[in-house]
Amino acid sequence: MQVQKWNYFQFRKQHDYPVYLRFKQEELNPKFSHLLSELGFSELTEPESKKIPLQRAHTRMLTVQSASTRLDQQLNGSDLLDKYGSEILSIQAGTPVYTYRKVGIMALPTNKTLWDLALHSEISHTDQMIGLRVILVRFISQALAEQGVLCYWGTVRDETVIVMKQAQSFGEAVFIDWNKKVIFSNGGEMKFNSHLKILRKDKESKSAGSLSREEVISFLSVSTCLLSFSGITNPMKRAIVEMSAKVTTTYSVYEGSANL
Repeated sequence: MQVQKWNYFQFRKQHDYPVYLRFKQEELNPKFSHLLSELGFSELTEPESKKIPLQRAHTRMLTVQSASTRLDQQLNGSDLLDKYGSEILSIQAGTPVYTYRKVGIMALPTNKTLWDLALHSEISHTDQMIGLRVILVRFISQALAEQGVLCYWGTVRDETVIVMKQAQSFGEAVFIDWNKKVIFSNGGEMKFNSHLKILRKDKESKSAGSLSREEVISFLSVSTCLLSFSGITNPMKRAIVEMSAKVTTTYSVYEGSANL
């Protein structure tokens, strides 16, 4: 019997986050390589993959495989589901299950190390690739939630975190590790000191204006990419409260303004 071979990837390997993906070698679509790199995943060598600390606290391993025929039919779903949007979070047999229509179904068992993602058998369209990016951002944000890492839809420009709505960002996201004072985005990583600038592009204004600390806490709490029935974690709450005393948050003015 042939032994199954896997390709393993680690999120931001240089920072030792215990967050991993694995694909069957024959199912690793070349189209995924650029996406994985942008998200900060590095492929592990075979010796490195054998040293993955599965017993370490907060370790999360997402196994990515092609969906079965039954799951493919479930992913295609009914057009009636469109009124709820592309993403659905539900409970099945006591386990949170996240579905992105026509892209993938991901099981997120609470306090478990091994998670699963079944991908649609045919992922080729641009909107499906954006959907896959969204799914992986949801996975990373969930996997790092207990470590207090925050995630928002948006990008980094001129050392400023620009927070957008998901549709505006096309699935691009920014991860903020307040404890390590580092930000991750498609452009790589950026170190910062205790102060951080955030520009709200999700809700634009006629004129630039700063938010109060209470407004910053509320905004940072409700805008994360974490999709969970229990809401943000206590470590995330602590990070947000600490950030709110140091961060400068302003509204973006309407397009065409010189502030962008």
